[in-house]
Amino acid sequence: MEKVINTKEERIFLDSLKDIVKSARKYAYSSICFAQVQSNWLLGKRIVEQIQKGNDKAEYGKHILKIASESLTEEFGKGYSETNLKSFRKFYLIFKDYSIGQTVSAQLYDTKRQALPAILSWSHYERLMRIRDKKIRDWYMNEAAEQMWNYRTLNRNINT
Repeated sequence: MEKVINTKEERIFLDSLKDIVKSARKYAYSSICFAQVQSNWLLGKRIVEQIQKGNDKAEYGKHILKIASESLTEEFGKGYSETNLKSFRKFYLIFKDYSIGQTVSAQLYDTKRQALPAILSWSHYERLMRIRDKKIRDWYMNEAAEQMWNYRTLNRNINT
């Protein structure tokens, strides 16, 4: 049954309701994306801390990644392969000078470290990690966040 909208006021009212729902969904999606980015950064950090304890990095690192992958996969399912864990470690190492997941008030006091843009997805960061030059990588990261580039736009701009 189709509803008939009788007045301009009803149209404005209904459009405002739809805008509220759209905004909430967009916020929920970006929160989920940032939670994944934050989780991956923190996993990378913890793996680096464990491996860098003065042990023989090559063998100990392989062992740690293997047992971590098996345990996380068993508990949480796909997404925690040794390859992914290596990516998380690389992510942390490349972006360790940034803060992540801090509240706005904490960021105000941490003037030494720029926060990673919460608007970018894990796919954005995976693409950014392939840029070796820090200045260029930072420029693309900031531009992607400021201009709200989706992954395809970021990738196209880097490739051209």
